[in-house]
Amino acid sequence: MSTKSVRTICFECHSRCGVIIKVIDGKIESIKGDKDHPHSHGFICPKAAACNEIIYHPERILDPLIRVGAKSSGQFEKISWDKALDIISEKLLNACEKWGPESVVFGTGTTRGMAPYIGRFLTVLGSPTFMAPSNYSGAPLALGSVAVSGFGISDPDYAQSKCILLWAHNPEASWHGLYMYDINKALKAGAKLIVVDPRGTRLARKADHWLQLRPGTDVALALGFLNVIFENELYDKDFVKKWTYGFNRLKKHVSEFSLERCSEITWVPKEKIKAAAFEFANNHPASMGLGMGGASQANDAFDMVRSLTMLSGITGNLDVEGGNLNCKPPTGRRSCYGIDYNTYLNLPPEQSKKKLGIDRFPLMSIMPIPSPVETVWPAIIDEKPYPVKAIGLFANNAMCAFANSKHVKLALEKLDFLFAVDYFHTPTTAMADIILPPAHWTERDDVEDLLMKNHLICQPKAVEPVSQCRDEKQILIDLAKKMNLNGFWQSIEETLDYRLEPLGMTFDEFKQKHLLYNPIEYKKYEKNNGFRTVSKKIELYSDSLESIGINPMPIYREPDESPEKSPELYKKYPLILTTGARNIVYYHSSHRNIPSLRKRSPDPQLDIHPDTAKDLGLSDGQWVYLVTQRGRVEIKIKYFEYIHPKVVQAPHGYWYGVENGWERLNINIITDNTSLCPVSAGIGIKSFLCRIEKID
Repeated sequence: MSTKSVRTICFECHSRCGVIIKVIDGKIESIKGDKDHPHSHGFICPKAAACNEIIYHPERILDPLIRVGAKSSGQFEKISWDKALDIISEKLLNACEKWGPESVVFGTGTTRGMAPYIGRFLTVLGSPTFMAPSNYSGAPLALGSVAVSGFGISDPDYAQSKCILLWAHNPEASWHGLYMYDINKALKAGAKLIVVDPRGTRLARKADHWLQLRPGTDVALALGFLNVIFENELYDKDFVKKWTYGFNRLKKHVSEFSLERCSEITWVPKEKIKAAAFEFANNHPASMGLGMGGASQANDAFDMVRSLTMLSGITGNLDVEGGNLNCKPPTGRRSCYGIDYNTYLNLPPEQSKKKLGIDRFPLMSIMPIPSPVETVWPAIIDEKPYPVKAIGLFANNAMCAFANSKHVKLALEKLDFLFAVDYFHTPTTAMADIILPPAHWTERDDVEDLLMKNHLICQPKAVEPVSQCRDEKQILIDLAKKMNLNGFWQSIEETLDYRLEPLGMTFDEFKQKHLLYNPIEYKKYEKNNGFRTVSKKIELYSDSLESIGINPMPIYREPDESPEKSPELYKKYPLILTTGARNIVYYHSSHRNIPSLRKRSPDPQLDIHPDTAKDLGLSDGQWVYLVTQRGRVEIKIKYFEYIHPKVVQAPHGYWYGVENGWERLNINIITDNTSLCPVSAGIGIKSFLCRIEKID
């Protein structure tokens, strides 16, 4: 009997917690947290604990499959890898020949770290469009903060903070292993906690200040914070004088958001707004954590992030110890979303300008951000601005993951060809022509630097892939060979060595180190003669944005559906629905068939205030229809006293376990995909009008 322990990182979500895997005779025996990991410190979530269930699940796809029935019929037969790759190669090359390489699009979900490899593949193919749900998570956050400060503010230095502001962010459920150790360390040391959230999460209920705002009114609240700080001269006067541009214009602009008006819009009592603003400004250093989804899933996401970056800037909390850091991954240009893999930047100009979305969202031509899915569906259905005919999806359950699922299904039905790479059958794989079985994260080698602050962490393979499953990097390598594409890597080792080349080491050498990090530098703007903006300062007013037709300062826009903007609709749908919140048991719509996870969270539950439910004659645990003007889904009532009586909250990602579950349980049947932020394509799914109907 052979036994070994493998130190690696979990890839079940972006937290990338450290784990120690025990392997006996080539099979995983157990998994536990790595106490020496710099972020998770031994924590693992239920998804990581379910590792064995996932790898050895009887429903795992173990061989390439070809569809033999109608789309969505679920009828497939096994074929060889050689045959599967031949078919994919032929279909993609035919599309390129007839419609141009831009007619081929590859897309991913939000994990598995495939962006560098897919980006390079599409570049050598000549396609400018890499599709990902970035506009549902990190893209608006990156665009908004970079526009103000020249860097993304997604690296809060919680552990050293005197005050932590969590805005639309519940890290206990979404980023536990990455953030909670540092947050708890700061709170134990006496740091103040401010939480902005319509729901009373555990962190919200223990916070010094919980601002329970009306969903979709974040920008109004942020501008109100700025106004309080300006009026009371709580800003960092030295920093503002030397390092900001447009101070007086922003001060005048936000003066319209008095405490009275801000309270009226947001439903937050004015004394609470004032107290929280004072707390944040008077406790230096202060850090700010913005929810990836919470900050991005709004029709004014860009302005929400801009206003909060300005808030951090004027209080002197950018690029300082205990504030929001400006971290650079050690791999630089070859980090996960590094520019060396970006199709837009590495294709000839006449081809790169065909990237879907940059005509409508021009800032996406500046930053290496994938195309929003909402720009891909029209290219399939209406063939505008040109036809998209073939798509490859990696770990992407598009039928449930994206808003307006019926529209997504219509697009996938119209495709000439779809191949999907996934562990298990989903509503999306049912639409595919070919399904390929990928290796699990325990069955492949990789490196991780995305959202790891200044760290680079090794993920060595623990076991060999089961059956016919293959590393997705190898799938791309094999497909590139079939298609005779020049310029792609020839081996997995070569792909990883390329990423590590800036560090002067190979992957084999990195495995011996396991972890590398760049020392954190503070106040780099002093050494670099300013910030990476046009003015070299924090841009409270942006001339460059104004020159291309974008508001130079953040503005508040009502949600497209709200009591104020659509009062007639409100009469028919008298509740405000917010959705998209994370559940630590699952990562979006994945692993719904895993027994230990399903036991923890088997059904979608609608958080509703008990008084509201009782007024409607609804019992705790009762199944009902949740209805918007786009349709209805089935959901179970859950009494939850820490939510406003006019607001309900529904989870996302449920579909497994019932016939046509993608249509009956999936919340995105009733969400809208037309309400987009005009700058960042942030998707407005945090605030809809709805009603509840009883099921006969």
